Amino acid sequence: MSIKPPQILAPRRAIRPLAAVDTLETEIFEEKAAALGRLTRGFEVALAAWRAAEADAKAKEGESERRRAELFDKAAEALWLFVVQREACGLKNTEAVLREYHVPAALRLRMGVVRSR
Repeated sequence: MSIKPPQILAPRRAIRPLAAVDTLETEIFEEKAAALGRLTRGFEVALAAWRAAEADAKAKEGESERRRAELFDKAAEALWLFVVQREACGLKNTEAVLREYHVPAALRLRMGVVRSR
């Protein structure tokens, strides 16, 4: 075990410039939070579009299956990006968030899967 002497006793050149490090860490944290906000909004829009298409398909039997599948893929991709960014920001308990958004099991299973276009 090593003991570190108090910084007040350290030579002046050995003290790291805390202000520069703190500023950089703050900027990184702010960018992570902004990215999480953008991805959350994208996920909400994609999920709402897919749900609307599902509701329309139930109302009208002639709804394009391909269009619904495309919206489902977009919602799954947006969910994946949202979950990854949450975890990159250190936010845990993703399951609670998925329950809050009422994300169906089919969409959860599709998360992270990419179809060739």
